[in-house]
Amino acid sequence: MTEHLQKRVDSYVNILADDIGRIQQLLAQVNELANADDPKKVHLLAQQLTTATLDTEWVVVPRQHSQADWYMLALDRLLSFAKVSAYDILTPADREELTLVFPELDVPATFQFEVNQDQNGGAYFKELGTDKRLFYWSLTRKQIFFNAEAITDLLVENFRKKTTVARIRPLVTLLTDFGRYMAATFGYQVDYNILETTDDFLYPLRQKEMPAGILDRLFVLSADSDYFLQAIPNGAGLVLENNVEVRVFYVNDATATDAQRWHFQVIDGKDSVSWLDVLLDYDFIGAWYLVERQYIEVESAPLVFDQDLQEATAHEEAAAKKDTVQPEVLSPQPLTTSEES
Repeated sequence: MTEHLQKRVDSYVNILADDIGRIQQLLAQVNELANADDPKKVHLLAQQLTTATLDTEWVVVPRQHSQADWYMLALDRLLSFAKVSAYDILTPADREELTLVFPELDVPATFQFEVNQDQNGGAYFKELGTDKRLFYWSLTRKQIFFNAEAITDLLVENFRKKTTVARIRPLVTLLTDFGRYMAATFGYQVDYNILETTDDFLYPLRQKEMPAGILDRLFVLSADSDYFLQAIPNGAGLVLENNVEVRVFYVNDATATDAQRWHFQVIDGKDSVSWLDVLLDYDFIGAWYLVERQYIEVESAPLVFDQDLQEATAHEEAAAKKDTVQPEVLSPQPLTTSEES
């Protein structure tokens, strides 16, 4: 063999060996991600795979999973650790692509991850038919931000009109339990917003303008129900089934529209009922909220879900003023039911 040919063959072998080595390394990571019993190992492998690319030069792998698929595979593994199982992952025969579905949900709905392309990285969990992004997930920064607007659009405005709450509930459970598991296991920062169940949580609202008549409209819709709207300081409340209380009220805040900062609160004594649960379980409250969203709605992380950047700036300015402006903090008194009076 001539010297020139020897060098050429050696170079060829080295390039192929390097490419094959990178493919084998990827296969080992994927195999471990799919089979590891340690949640922390799964999380670490997911970080590595969702930021890696298999850009081999000579050895071509025609069918590859995308980075979005690694998020889905990681989600599936982590949900198995969290004991969440009321879903399935579909894989088409002609390509490598992972899609999540809920077998009991009798309305068209398929879910995939969409990789975020800006400097923040991470990915969005999205319903394909509506393009609704239900949450944002960053493995690197250990963050999960739920999207109250998209969740309301999909589950309350769309699904609730077509099916029962029992069929929607597995999706709500998946979202909530995933957030709780990631917070408890890995110390994630989780913005639950509309999914928050803690009794003393005051749902932060985006106030687009002063919601005049908001309580009057709720009173009208509740008139045909079995629930009586009662006055509380600066607002009103309802006692629903199982002693669940819903409160709509404002606190005095000079930085808010007309100096009134409105809040929703859900109290059940067990930290187990969210504002979303109320919207799904009580049609008249759901119908009221869908209309009132033009004035106020539960807020999500504005920079993550492409809301008005000026609003984010306004929040920063409001926070800067807290040293000089001290809004009154209201603690509503418990409602009194007819049996107690």
